[in-house]
Amino acid sequence: MKEEIIKTYDKASNDYGYNSNSLHKLGLDARKLEEAATKQILEVLSLTNYDVIYTSGNAESYTTLVNNIKGSILTDNKEILEICKEKNIDIRNKDNVDKNTFISVEDENFYNGKVDHINIDLNKKYSDLNKYDFITIEDDIPFFGILIKKKNIDLKNLIHGGKSTTKYRSGTSVTPLIASFAKLVKLKYKK
Repeated sequence: MKEEIIKTYDKASNDYGYNSNSLHKLGLDARKLEEAATKQILEVLSLTNYDVIYTSGNAESYTTLVNNIKGSILTDNKEILEICKEKNIDIRNKDNVDKNTFISVEDENFYNGKVDHINIDLNKKYSDLNKYDFITIEDDIPFFGILIKKKNIDLKNLIHGGKSTTKYRSGTSVTPLIASFAKLVKLKYKK
């Protein structure tokens, strides 16, 4: 699998290694490749009405989610627990969850109650991802990940100062990483 991902990265670097926020032809071509990769990720995961936010990895994805928590959190994820402790977010256990508790889990069987928002950290195939508000993925590509969110949920940006592939993250996107991450999702999660 890694060889195919590396080939995709190399090809995208050679053919589309340009700033996709630029208005020249090379930038527009890079933007088209990013849009195709995003569409492929959503199709492979059978997601409808979601946005893909490309991040530097799970730490950025998790921090973005934690910065948007208005209530408390229940999680089985050590990294998220550490971020919540740093930000003084109220951490709950399974017995004192209310509808304002944000749930972020690695194992979908960790909590099955009714809450407003839930994130799943995708590390295996799940039958229906459309029931989750957020999905985080970080895999074999170092320093890269994605945060997928339902379109009807608005988030505060973690990084400001422009637009990347969505309004939710600023900075120049890295087209070869986006293309190779789409290849990884296709190889790993296609049903």
